[in-house]
Amino acid sequence: MTALLQWTTANPFRAFLAAGLAALIALIALPMAAWLPAGLIVFALLAAGQSTAFAAAAGAAAVLVWAFAPMFGAGPALAIAVATLLPAAAAAFALERSRSLTFVFQALTVAACLLVLAIHGLLGDPVRALAPVIAELEPMLRRTAETLSQLGIESTPAEIGAATARAAWATLGWMVLLHAFATQCAGLWAFGRLREPGLFGREFRRLTLGRFVAWLLVAAFAASFLGHRLAPTGWQPVDDVLFVLAAAFLVQALAVVHSLRELQVIGVLSVVLAYVAVLLVPMALVGIGFADTWVRFRERFAPRQGV
Repeated sequence: MTALLQWTTANPFRAFLAAGLAALIALIALPMAAWLPAGLIVFALLAAGQSTAFAAAAGAAAVLVWAFAPMFGAGPALAIAVATLLPAAAAAFALERSRSLTFVFQALTVAACLLVLAIHGLLGDPVRALAPVIAELEPMLRRTAETLSQLGIESTPAEIGAATARAAWATLGWMVLLHAFATQCAGLWAFGRLREPGLFGREFRRLTLGRFVAWLLVAAFAASFLGHRLAPTGWQPVDDVLFVLAAAFLVQALAVVHSLRELQVIGVLSVVLAYVAVLLVPMALVGIGFADTWVRFRERFAPRQGV
């Protein structure tokens, strides 16, 4: 693995080829490998500098445009490539300058919230904005309604479509955040593997969103609660921001779990259960991540100096 990483960043041309291949693999293995090409750009920037990173970005973008141009045209295909790679690349420059995964995660979280608000401002209510798309998906929604009916859940295709559309902007914001952060993790892991073993683990275990983002969550929760008191459907932009912030604190909770495991406070089984909780009771982990901002579990259980 180390030899492959060294080969990739030996010169810009190799980075161009490697990123192009990574983009091709990502297209074949979507969505599991969606982070791969942008992660390689992050690694190239950290390990070899801007010229190599730009070459990697060009290689990944070329493959994405080649893949999507036949379906959407050259212009939209280029827009897809930029939207896929630019957030991660911008975050990579912040990571390269700050050398702090925590700072980058905080910035990405705030940026994702602003993105959600901007989309609401530009496109408005997602149910109305996506009505043509939902109409095109009506046959699939009908089959989904039939499947749910067999399970004892009665919902009409229109209700399922509206519920899906209602979560669209929040889901998009979270996906942008998750994708950009995953690429930073991948790039930092590869860089640590090449130059400083254990670097990514240390950075991830100390991950925290800080009190500013925590107060944003408090404000969003209060506004959402008030919105649902005053209007039947609440304030959709606020609810979407609340979703993005909650999901970000879930990631902080996982960082807390891994840190406590490193400190030997908890065992491997607890780590496994935490990941199961992501699927079954995610709000419990959100609470842990939020509480860590004030309680600082990792500092409480860290060994004291001189003891």
